[in-house]
Amino acid sequence: MFMKAMRPHAIYTDRCLPLEKMQYEMQHIKPKYSKSEIVEFNDYHQFMDASVELLKQTIELLWILIGIGYCEENGEPKEISKEDAVVGGNINRYIKLNTSFLQNICEGKIEIASILSRCIGETYVNVKYLLANSEERVIKNYVKYSLITEKELWNTIKENVAKRGGETEHIEFRMNESIKKSFDKSDFELDEVSRSSKWKSISKRADEVAGEEFYSIFYGISSHSIHGNWQDILTYHLTNSENGFKLNLKWNGPQPQLIDASVLMNLDLIELLAEKFADEDIKKVKEQLLSYQVSLIESHEEYLKKK
Repeated sequence: MFMKAMRPHAIYTDRCLPLEKMQYEMQHIKPKYSKSEIVEFNDYHQFMDASVELLKQTIELLWILIGIGYCEENGEPKEISKEDAVVGGNINRYIKLNTSFLQNICEGKIEIASILSRCIGETYVNVKYLLANSEERVIKNYVKYSLITEKELWNTIKENVAKRGGETEHIEFRMNESIKKSFDKSDFELDEVSRSSKWKSISKRADEVAGEEFYSIFYGISSHSIHGNWQDILTYHLTNSENGFKLNLKWNGPQPQLIDASVLMNLDLIELLAEKFADEDIKKVKEQLLSYQVSLIESHEEYLKKK
């Protein structure tokens, strides 16, 4: 559908853009269409084209900010502390998810894009929460929470070995070595981690940094796609027939509204990261893109009213 537009040209997989290249790319991030052109849109594909291009541009800005905050001038990632790594790693995950979301949008696979949008939403909340609560104890709770499952697996292996009279299978040895490496890299001892955790639930984190409606509306609705609830099956995987249903074997095309949510989250994080790294130029580009998106959403709503 939009395969030619799929890959943001400023994104590479193994290094950031060199500083000079970043500045060049940022100067060329501008809305594809004027407001006067948008109000004349009368076709679904025009809105999708504009939305896809806007999504690409927000991803490019996030990638530029990664380069400013976490890479050397030549584009190589620089060494950072564990505290910075928790935030930077989440931003990196957020960009990768966005890029995969973009790919599935362009391939016309809303089923997969909807699943990814939930992951994007949770990572968005995590980044905002960690930026707003950067104290050492919060970072520690985040890391510790992720190690609970590792500790439980360690205990399960230990119990299975004991049942066999102390004989450890080779796969169990490898799994234990992997778990120990995770703990070593995280600066935690196995005995420090229990089932209890002070890391706030996703609903509480979302309420704090994204507003009360984020969890109940966006996060709640997207859970259908994550878990394969009846609403997801009914919407994407079945069609009505005369006396029941038939399987819908085709991929379903995306709508601009799904892209709107990701673009809004991207622009919000761009604002926060531009403040964190004191980059006024990127903030100006962000404001331009936000104004553009508002016009795009308003024009699309008017288009839908006429259908």
